[in-house]
Amino acid sequence: MACSTRTPALLALFILAAFPSGHAAAAEFDDLLAAVEKNYASRTDFSAQFVQTVVRAHLPDRPATKEGRFYFKKPGRMRFDYVKPDPVYYISDGTTFWNYIPDSSLAYKLKVEDSDLFYALKFLYGEGSLRKEFAVSDGGKERERRIVALKPTRPQHNFQQVRLFVDPASFAIVETEVTDPAGNVSRIVFSNVSSDPLPAEGFLFSPPDGVQVEDLNANPPASP
Repeated sequence: MACSTRTPALLALFILAAFPSGHAAAAEFDDLLAAVEKNYASRTDFSAQFVQTVVRAHLPDRPATKEGRFYFKKPGRMRFDYVKPDPVYYISDGTTFWNYIPDSSLAYKLKVEDSDLFYALKFLYGEGSLRKEFAVSDGGKERERRIVALKPTRPQHNFQQVRLFVDPASFAIVETEVTDPAGNVSRIVFSNVSSDPLPAEGFLFSPPDGVQVEDLNANPPASP
């Protein structure tokens, strides 16, 4: 990922695709949402591989692809380890969110509770719901998958719409698609799902010696 100051909300929304589904037959749209939220309430530890494809509005014919592994642990701990094309890390202990870029010897620091990340993740903590936090609508179907369209109910710097791609037979969310205010579209697909927990210390980060730290709490990112 390129711009560290715009990524927390997007990463939070990618988590939606990572949670395994419950077992049920195809249902009406409201039942679909209820089944998805039930999954969040029942999962405490989770990891998966991911592939992210970003289509930039000004370069639609040159998509960028990135790969890595994602980890989540309630309450509010998460970690994205990008391994291709370059190593980049996004780590949250539930209180502080870090973005560490080894090749640049640079780390960004942000309070979770003051960020779009906390807002987008509230329902994962059991403090909110999709309908409460987003304007939710039925996005139709694509490749036999039901689409749940989400728009934020308050202004966001980082995204203007999210689409969740749901397998209607299993209620698995197999992909997410995020559109930012500039019209860039990021789609992420998860695979190799595992419930093996990452130790709590895996969600802690301390900047190595020589790494420059930029505190975004003192200098919050500007609107795009």
